[in-house]
Amino acid sequence: MQEPYRSLTPWNGAKTLRLHSGAPFWLVANGLEEMGTSLPMPQTCDVAVIGAGVTGALVADGLSEAGLSVLILDKRAPACGSTAASSALLSYEIDVSLTDLARMIGIDDAARAYQASASAIDDLARAAASLPTPCGFARCPSILLATRAGDREDLEREAELRQRHGLDAAYWTPQQAADAYGLPSKGALHTRLAGVIDPVRFTRALLRRASQRGALLFERTPVVDVRQERDALAVVTPRGETRARWVVYAMGYEMPAALRPRMVALHTTYALVTEPLDDLGAWRGECLVWETRRPYFYMRATEDRRAMIGGGDMPFKDAALRDRFMPSRTRRLESQLRKWLPNVEAQTAFVWAGTFGETRDGLPYIGPMPSCPQAPYALGYGANGLTFGAVAARVLRDLCLGRSNDDAHLFRLDRTH
Repeated sequence: MQEPYRSLTPWNGAKTLRLHSGAPFWLVANGLEEMGTSLPMPQTCDVAVIGAGVTGALVADGLSEAGLSVLILDKRAPACGSTAASSALLSYEIDVSLTDLARMIGIDDAARAYQASASAIDDLARAAASLPTPCGFARCPSILLATRAGDREDLEREAELRQRHGLDAAYWTPQQAADAYGLPSKGALHTRLAGVIDPVRFTRALLRRASQRGALLFERTPVVDVRQERDALAVVTPRGETRARWVVYAMGYEMPAALRPRMVALHTTYALVTEPLDDLGAWRGECLVWETRRPYFYMRATEDRRAMIGGGDMPFKDAALRDRFMPSRTRRLESQLRKWLPNVEAQTAFVWAGTFGETRDGLPYIGPMPSCPQAPYALGYGANGLTFGAVAARVLRDLCLGRSNDDAHLFRLDRTH
């Protein structure tokens, strides 16, 4: 599988445009960091976590806190895969509306899935507050803009349905959205339950804490094979083998190819970050922004007052095609930024692309395949990879500790909807 992003040199020859040619914004902001242990591979462990991105880090942090011996393996440096390419919007809102999800799986399960996602925001807030160093977490509102006039009634019904199930949501008129944030719309759905974070800093801080509890992190260590041996799984790497009671696959879109075609569709999303801005207009960077159009654009502000905008999604075919579209997709992002922030003079500083997986129901895959109950997956597909990572950490902690979890059935790999 290709890297989830590729560094790009300036694409339009502009003399004043400083497009970074090193990595996605979060890696530029934080730099590379070698974190792995030099110790030999242990002969045994309770849990081997494959993947040292944000989901793997959340899982490892929870399991190490529970007292299990944890081994973390990644073929890259930590947080240098899809985590680094994330725009890191923390939203309880799933890409499939509650209304549509209820049609797929029933309102009780749909509401529970949304409530689990909302609880994950609080889990992430607690995790960020408990870490010794700041990781850019901040709560903020989110606004979903109706792109077309026909979307207005849908958002009104969606807001009412969410309210009935205890979810923070309110329908706003176009005038309310304009008065609050200066954003043009045909109506909007507003929630106070959202946030932002620096995903690379957060991931590394979680991995450091897990390591302090005794977890072993082996970076740049690909897993060559996982095979069943009696009551354990043998995890084979170039640095040696270990036998684990559990193996958690937290590899993002790089799931085993045999599972991918029937479970997930891969897409590329494009993103840019501006230079720091003295003036963020009426928006002020105070909320997350996205829209009802599909595929949609989305926007947030960074700690140092940059505007980050993403979207222009397209099906992922290969890295060459993804990169060939970077100039045109960047122009689309810049055009959308001008529509949302018409009075803001913004200069593009970084552009990149990331690959993500999309499921039909918008929900992640968490749990084992029936054929191998000791090898659960933590695959946080869709736009909510970080919140789904927190959900996975909760579900898999219970699984590995032999406890039941009331939400596990919502995300099982063998669901048919």
